[in-house]
This record gives sequence, C-alpha cells and structure tokens, in this order.
Amino acid sequence: MFKYLIIFSILSIGLTNAAVIWTGDSNSDIFDGANYNGLPGGLELGPNVTISDNVTFNNATVTIPQVTGQQRLQVGSGFVVTVNGSNISLSGGSNDGFGGAPGSSLPNGNAGPTLDIIGGSQFEAFFIVNGVNMNVDGTSSATLAGAGNPVNISTINLETGATLSFTRETIPQFNTEHLSKVTINGLAAQEGVNYTIDALGTTGSIITAIPEPSVSLFGALGCALLLLRRRR
Repeated sequence: MFKYLIIFSILSIGLTNAAVIWTGDSNSDIFDGANYNGLPGGLELGPNVTISDNVTFNNATVTIPQVTGQQRLQVGSGFVVTVNGSNISLSGGSNDGFGGAPGSSLPNGNAGPTLDIIGGSQFEAFFIVNGVNMNVDGTSSATLAGAGNPVNISTINLETGATLSFTRETIPQFNTEHLSKVTINGLAAQEGVNYTIDALGTTGSIITAIPEPSVSLFGALGCALLLLRRRR
C-alpha cells in the first residue's frame, strides 16, 4: 500500500508541475489558450492573465496581436519561458509585450519570470515589464519596438554574438535609459569592450555582444603557440 502511495504522489507532482507547451493547434495568437497544452484546468488564458508554470515554445511561429489597450503575456515569478528555435513577432500594429505579474521589479526588488531566447530564435515584443530577466544566447536576437521605456523594471543579458534591437530608442536614449539594465555574459555592459552599438535607421539602435579583448587575445596567443609547436 505504501508503495502505491509513493507512486501516486510522484505522478501527482509530475502532473501539477508539467510545463505549458505551445502547440499552435488553433492559430498563431500568443494569447489564445487553444494553442497550448498543459494550461491549468479552468484557466482562461488572455492578456494579463498569469500563467503560473514554465512555458516552452519549440520551433514555433507565434504572433503578438494588437488587443485593446496595452497588454502582455503574463507569467508568474520564478517560472521560465523558453523560446527555442522560434519566431515571435508583433502583428497588426501591436503595442503589446511580455511581462511578470504586478509587484515584480528588477534590478531591485522581487524577480519576475525568466525569458530565455535560444537556438536561433527571433523575438519581437513592444516591451518587457515587471521583473523580467531576459537572456539572449549567441545564436538569437531580440527586438523591442516600443518607445519611452520598453525595458520596464526588467533586465537583459546578452551572450556573445547576440543582438538586441530597439526600434524607437536612439543610441543616446539607450545609453541614458537602458545601459544600466543590460549585461553581457553576466558582466556590466561596456561599449567597445563587450558590445558595440550602431544606429538602426533614424529612430533606433542595435546592440551586438562581442568577445572581450582579453578573450580574443588569449585565443590568438593559443593559435600562435600551436603554430610554433607545429613548425618545431
């Protein structure tokens, strides 16, 4: 009897902590609950409705449509949203985005959800808000289309090779409003040291994470030593 209780408990834990998976069975709308498996029973997904679970987008094509007001896909604190090999983009003039529940705040305060953009993904939103920690790997890119404060009480980390674009934030605006919110490989962002920044048209900017000079020099020295050994 005790053995069966243990098995039942394990199954129960697995069911209650199962990740929410994007299927796209209905359409490409990120707010449509019919496009997901694993949503908690009774949860009617919509803008600003909190998903209290991990969410995964694998090889998906997803749109963030224009809805009434300025809304977001909302995920609870401590959960991870993984965007892997996927394309998430704004559609229909959308000014909507991604965020945590109200009350979360970074870099100071309670952290909200983590947003991992990996595996060659392209992610576009109008903004991130409420304690989001967005990580972009070296094969992926992120674009924030909003003006004013598209990185709102949230933080961004870029791995070497990643790009971060602001459609409506110029280079001076990025330096004033967002530089302190961005890290490169977990370290403070320093122009010319671990990132470059260029104008994106007349209204925007694009940041590219680059290897630090010491890392590049170490690699060059290693290659030189290898060549010397081969010549000997």
